[in-house]
Amino acid sequence: MNTFDIGLALKMVNVGKRYPATIAVDNVDFEVYAGEVHALIGENGAGKSTLMKMLAGSFNDYTGSIFINNKLVNLHTPAIAKSYGIGMIYQELSLAQPITVAENLLVGRLPRKGLFIDQKKMVREAKRLLKTVGLDIDPLLPVEDISQHEAQLVEIAKVLGTNPCILVMDEPTSALSREEVERLFDIIDRLRKRGMAIVYISHHLSEVFRIADKVTVMRDAKKVATRPIDEITREEIVHMMVGRSIREIYQKEKREKGPLRLEVKNLSRFGFFHNIDLKLHEGEILGICGLSGAGRSELAQVICGIEKGDEGAVILEGEDITKLSMSERVLRGLGYLTEDRKLEGLALRLMMDDNIVSAVIPQLTRGLIFNKKYGRSDAERLVKELQIYPTKLDRTADNLSGGNQQKLLLAKWMAIKPKVLILDEPT
Repeated sequence: MNTFDIGLALKMVNVGKRYPATIAVDNVDFEVYAGEVHALIGENGAGKSTLMKMLAGSFNDYTGSIFINNKLVNLHTPAIAKSYGIGMIYQELSLAQPITVAENLLVGRLPRKGLFIDQKKMVREAKRLLKTVGLDIDPLLPVEDISQHEAQLVEIAKVLGTNPCILVMDEPTSALSREEVERLFDIIDRLRKRGMAIVYISHHLSEVFRIADKVTVMRDAKKVATRPIDEITREEIVHMMVGRSIREIYQKEKREKGPLRLEVKNLSRFGFFHNIDLKLHEGEILGICGLSGAGRSELAQVICGIEKGDEGAVILEGEDITKLSMSERVLRGLGYLTEDRKLEGLALRLMMDDNIVSAVIPQLTRGLIFNKKYGRSDAERLVKELQIYPTKLDRTADNLSGGNQQKLLLAKWMAIKPKVLILDEPT
């Protein structure tokens, strides 16, 4: 990789991005130096990802000025951004499913021998890139055959292969195990020592304090503050993010256990999890944790009816629903917020209200007639309650920021008035 001069790598001055119904980024100043890891944090919908998408060339209508290595640039397309050495690892993976790991790693720059792809050279280069992230898989595997955490590492290797001088990492650890997270931090440390400027977006403050040199906090589309990481506390960061102290936000209430809502008995899906027992009462929050590959998501999918279990039973309010389909379980009040909102949770080209009512259509249908008026009224209520922006329901889901898309997905499941709601990696 290249070695870069220590100095100001990125300077964004009064940059902004407006949608017809909302301001996504409001006159923000942001600087990153070469050889520095600069954490960018804030609540969902604060504007973090939108700010970085401006840098990546996703918008041609941003306002303000962007300087790369003290040169004023117009980053109106992804190709222009890449030409200035900007690499972006998105929260949502951008790997193409029908092709191989190697072809994804080298897309746009596949080695050729005459008119044909040089397979040997492609595999050799792909193995080299995979080695940089500590991943030992066959480069000729189709991407659809690798796990989500492997796909996350392939995505990182793909961007590193372009030799960026400014690297943006948006929630890069979301699918990684603890060991893989530490491996990623080792990679980041090496890149920092080589002089690369790194922007690190995360909701995990432990990661921010482990890896960052500076931190910038955003709230409601504005920059709140920038501080050296050793001059700020976790409590101060949280207060900047939400405008309240941790104690004000998380006040645990003592409450009596309500009636038993969900019971899982000896549930197994061979190869993923075995003999799981759990009970969940009304008003109770039950946490399920484990490393990537431990079977957390698979357990949730079997409980919700997306996948079939091999043994055991799922009981909702005293009724054995083990043999019911997912749609039948939804009708009984069992909701499931998937960890992959773009592929499994939302229809991005549909309007916001259509997404919200999509899970409740059977409940609002009498014969062949769907009560759209009630569905829209409920959607308006949920958008207001969850503070989803923009508020106009005739916007398509792909026009929302990542944080607001996540809230839209939550609204979809709140619309069914769930008796039990399972959240898979919701943050």
